Amino acid sequence: MMAKIHDRMPVIRHRDDYERWLSPEPDPDDLMRPFPDALMKMSPIDRKVGSPKNDIIDEIDPDPTMV
Repeated sequence: MMAKIHDRMPVIRHRDDYERWLSPEPDPDDLMRPFPDALMKMSPIDRKVGSPKNDIIDEIDPDPTMV
């Protein structure tokens, strides 16, 4: 999914992995895996989102299924 807009994938952790990812464990390498596309949602946004001078919330559409 991300390859459509960028050549790098951001680190996305599943909620079940938060505690372990933030723990002092030295190398949780097995958590470095692609996040499932089926659990992501992509929506078009206005370019104004990329500028800090636009301190507005009108581009954010909270989706209760993604929280």
